[in-house]
Amino acid sequence: MFESGLSALQPVCAHVALAAAMMLVPPAAFAQRGVQINTDAQGRDIVGDAANEPTFAISPVDPDRIVVGWRQFPTINSDSRYAGFAWSDDGGLTWTNGGTLASPPGYPGAEQTDPLVKVNARGVFYYWSEVFRPNYAQFMYRSTDGGQTWETPADIEDPANGDKPWLAIDNTGGSGDGHLYGGWNNFNLGGYCYVESTDGGATWTPSKRIADAGGTQWMMHMVVGPEGEVYAAWKNYRDNAIYITKSINARDPNTPTTFDAFGSGGRDGIDLRIDAANDPGFLDFNPTGFHQMYLGVDSSGGPRHGWVYALWPDNRRDTADLIFARSADGGVSWETGIRVNDDGPGAIQWMPAMSVAPNGRIDVFWFDTRNDSGHQVPWSELFYSFSTDGGTTWSPNRRLSEAFDTTIGWPRQNKIGDYMESVSEATSASVVHPATFNGGQDLWFQRVAPFQLHAGALRGGQPGELTILGALPNQPVWLAASLTGRGSTYIPALNVTLGLDRPVQVGPMLRADAQGRATWILPVPRQVSGRTIWLQAAQRENASNVVEAVVE
Repeated sequence: MFESGLSALQPVCAHVALAAAMMLVPPAAFAQRGVQINTDAQGRDIVGDAANEPTFAISPVDPDRIVVGWRQFPTINSDSRYAGFAWSDDGGLTWTNGGTLASPPGYPGAEQTDPLVKVNARGVFYYWSEVFRPNYAQFMYRSTDGGQTWETPADIEDPANGDKPWLAIDNTGGSGDGHLYGGWNNFNLGGYCYVESTDGGATWTPSKRIADAGGTQWMMHMVVGPEGEVYAAWKNYRDNAIYITKSINARDPNTPTTFDAFGSGGRDGIDLRIDAANDPGFLDFNPTGFHQMYLGVDSSGGPRHGWVYALWPDNRRDTADLIFARSADGGVSWETGIRVNDDGPGAIQWMPAMSVAPNGRIDVFWFDTRNDSGHQVPWSELFYSFSTDGGTTWSPNRRLSEAFDTTIGWPRQNKIGDYMESVSEATSASVVHPATFNGGQDLWFQRVAPFQLHAGALRGGQPGELTILGALPNQPVWLAASLTGRGSTYIPALNVTLGLDRPVQVGPMLRADAQGRATWILPVPRQVSGRTIWLQAAQRENASNVVEAVVE
């Protein structure tokens, strides 16, 4: 791998600075918009409308079929919102805008809000929608044709005084497979409630409170674990805390569901505190926006099978960072305070989304102001990072979009919504997010391949093979190494921070192919046998995971 030994190599920043041809490419060329979803029949932007709070699901039966739901406003000057939907038959390359869902029975012309789209293991899509005006009610739509048409919705609870629902589906293949679990901040019950359906959403149990701690509660998230266990977590604003609760018998249709899995460890056997929430509050660029927190569970069957993850925006360090927490014992105890964003203090990270891939990789997307150039109200860009070791380390943060003004929105609040959503697959992660590139609020789809470095066995005196996947296609890529371990080294020429201490360049610069792949086959000197080497690949504004390898 190292042609003349590590000590003879120059720091990687010296090498990349010589790559003048690449430096002629403007940074904007590496950012994207993705594919717009809320267009007209000819795929053109609908001028001046507003769409936000996107939610989507990818069919496990046909991964090319994707269904998106959102809050649709007629114009950016309108306060009226309806249940928008669209679908793609080609994995997100093109979209068909289905318009808005028909009003639920008994609510002609009703406004709807807080949409949620999920899909079961058989490819049936569900759309949870909350009637917003004339009064609150919770309804469930179902589609058996990939989101093109929707059946008359079943009432989850009508009327239902409350707000901010979430939905999860058991797709484990176990006894609870196909069960639907949901809840919302039920004002009548004084906190977050729980409902479930064991017949595909046709009927629902009466809502019952599962939040034991009192106070103002918002932004619940729910996930189903690999054994059919159900987790629900939310922010408690009075206690400045994030609470979680768990059921291990929801999968049994013959037993009333209880949320007492934490026993005496929880507050009255129900709520268990993960950490302080430290919510950033009302930010200038989303002044009435709450901030969604997310849960995830590793269902990979690997070494972290069953681990539970939580993510939220947090102001303990500055205006807002992304704080990650994890539990290796099913939610009983938590390691927390792990920071995902890798910038210095001062920038704002907000509106995150987190999802976990079938192989256990954790993907996080968010809005970020670190590159704002002095607007009166900071502009944001879409960023991405991933972890392949349960959140111990995170890939260098990757910018995915150009900047946009999040204050372009519907009146009085200039709000871009409270959440967006991501879905993780084995080799990629997808996100749908709102942005204002066209002068209104629109929805954009992107699929990202994690930039991952894979190293085969390294033996002194023999060639070693190192391969990258998910690099920026058709762009230069370098390989860096360190003998002193992990660290933080900024490479100005590439505008990227490597996770290596005193990195040096290894081998030649390569160019990733159209699929984002490149491979080095390099000699490994005999004198490094027995030593540990840390390796990382780098591109402009893009860097891979760090691989730690012991040379045999």
